[in-house]
Amino acid sequence: MRLALFFLALLSSLGFAQTELPAAGAPQPAAKLTRAQLTAAELQKTVDQLTQSNRDLLDLLKKQQAVLEDIQFDRRLQSRQIASLEERLEDTLIENSQLQNKVAKLEDAAAIHPPGSAPPVTAPQAGPPGGAPAGPAVAASTNSAPPGDTPAPPPETFLPQPQTEGEPGTMWWHRLFTLKGDDTRQSDLFQVQSKTWRVLWHNQDKPGKEYANTSALFINAFPKDDTIPYKVCAKLGSGGDSTELVGSGTYYLKVEASGGSWELAVEEYR
Repeated sequence: MRLALFFLALLSSLGFAQTELPAAGAPQPAAKLTRAQLTAAELQKTVDQLTQSNRDLLDLLKKQQAVLEDIQFDRRLQSRQIASLEERLEDTLIENSQLQNKVAKLEDAAAIHPPGSAPPVTAPQAGPPGGAPAGPAVAASTNSAPPGDTPAPPPETFLPQPQTEGEPGTMWWHRLFTLKGDDTRQSDLFQVQSKTWRVLWHNQDKPGKEYANTSALFINAFPKDDTIPYKVCAKLGSGGDSTELVGSGTYYLKVEASGGSWELAVEEYR
């Protein structure tokens, strides 16, 4: 009986000892901990690299935004400088027109009454018997003018007539609208559907040679919601031409004029 109990106790102690010892070929706990630490380190390194990459990208975006702001500032500054130069040019042209007008008047006055010449003396006309004045006959002779000196009336328009519709499948100039006036004016917004369009314009001095080259005309085309214009014309004196522009969209025309009359037409090629 005692021997059986001894063998049972021995077997129990051997089994307990086997449970305490690690099995052959089983991974060591220290090895598991080392691999976990390596995996965490690699993960942390990857996260740090990603964070640094995001920071570099953010810095690059900030630099790009600063460059874009500088470009926009330069564009606004250039637009203000262009507007200032245009105003100075317009003032100079207007002053030049006024000076030319004064010079023309002085030349006409000098041609009628040369310096040092005495004013003309009109001899009294003998009246008919009875003392009746002979005024009507003199007035009729002084007011009569040669028929060739009468100026011809100006045409209704100096612009060319709009083109007629071409053959099917061909492109031609479609007239959108016309505009005329004698001072500063701004057109309504208009839509250009084709890629190419143009402005036909003409400036005209006032009648009389004393007004020759005394008028000025400036036309600019502005895209909607933009402050930088497309130059159409800057004309001093009578004359006209056409200016082609490129780009579809919504536009309006700003006309600045003085000393004469002007007219324009807008056409698109489609």
